[in-house]
Amino acid sequence: MTAKTDKKNTPNESVHAPQITRFIIVHGDKGGVGKSFVAQAIANDLSANSNSVAVIDADTQNPDVSRMFQNSMPCALANIRNENGWMDVMDFVAKHPGYTFVMNTPAGIGEYMKHELIQFYNFLKAQEMPVEMELWWVMNANHDSVNLFSKAHELYGPHFSKVRVVCNLHFTNGERDGFLLWNESPLRIKIEKTHGPTIYFPGLHIRVVSKIIDPSKVMPFSHAVDASAGEEVDLAPAERWKLQAWLQTINDLFKPAFVQHAAVAP
Repeated sequence: MTAKTDKKNTPNESVHAPQITRFIIVHGDKGGVGKSFVAQAIANDLSANSNSVAVIDADTQNPDVSRMFQNSMPCALANIRNENGWMDVMDFVAKHPGYTFVMNTPAGIGEYMKHELIQFYNFLKAQEMPVEMELWWVMNANHDSVNLFSKAHELYGPHFSKVRVVCNLHFTNGERDGFLLWNESPLRIKIEKTHGPTIYFPGLHIRVVSKIIDPSKVMPFSHAVDASAGEEVDLAPAERWKLQAWLQTINDLFKPAFVQHAAVAP
């Protein structure tokens, strides 16, 4: 393939820039905070904006994320509670250089992260694969979400180039004030100063969710909102409108986190 040139017939420097492997870990270290739903939203938004995305679902007992995207992007299941599972992750990433990876994690995985993250990062360096690792921490309004994040950030936060905190508004009826413990935490000030503002993740109406995540019909959000492609999930006009408005809100929320990363086609 001939490299693109500008008006002076010189090669476009971006063509020769190294492909960045961006690795997003969606974490929370407890069940029921909405990790899978947030991971689905991240993967969908990146893909809808022309990024090359791959999914690693480490919640092998309930792989909702890979189930949603198995027909639209590379997906892998990996039990990251053991070394073999992390080796599977390494091999999968090595096969897709330049992709953005979204890895959804199961509850109670924190104790396995510290050592294995270092090993994973060192593996990528050994492959001479430029990598940026991001931690997206999903929390509900309870104090244990804040405490678990504080512990995780201390143990392995420095291994991530970016750390994002996602407050799931599903648990507070859409009210940001419901996250009082996080909002008044000194750690929030530190995180936001270094990594960017807290993401207050909006809920999606239960009527829409119940149709889209039906295992027999599940498909990416951006497919379901299309009247033709999403015919199988049979959204009513009001439901499709709700989904479209939610997707736009998600895109606006995530844009500051993704704006510095141009899409890279492997």
